[in-house]
Amino acid sequence: MRLVTILVAFQFPFITSQAQTLREVFTVMPDSLTPCLTANNRLDMMDFMDAKMKAAVTNKLGGESLMTFLSNDSLAIRMSEALTIELKMLTADTMTVVDMKHTYNIIGGQQQTLLTRYNAKSWQVLLPARLIESTLNRFDERAKQKDPNERL
Repeated sequence: MRLVTILVAFQFPFITSQAQTLREVFTVMPDSLTPCLTANNRLDMMDFMDAKMKAAVTNKLGGESLMTFLSNDSLAIRMSEALTIELKMLTADTMTVVDMKHTYNIIGGQQQTLLTRYNAKSWQVLLPARLIESTLNRFDERAKQKDPNERL
């Protein structure tokens, strides 16, 4: 009985080490997916969040990027005033995937949101970027939305 307990105790760390957290996945994420953040910027943001500090870093463009949320399976970063990215880790069938959502803020409160799905281990694209939400209006549509009583 004692031998079985010892064997189970040695196997337990190997079983749990196979599970990935979003922190681990975000740490090894290719720089090409967040071109204005370095690997050190990503690590700093997570450290700041853990210390309950403002998780802001100066990005490669000289602007400020701010991590606004971090949990074991999701995070959100305001890359700039024009772009917010969100990552959510999911288990699909036998593999772990990461959904990456880019929300672009455009003049006049309009937004466009794209979603891409990646394999969490290899960062290989599983589902190419696709439009999931858009509040973009053409110029003629915006003109129709004006108050009809308003004089030109």
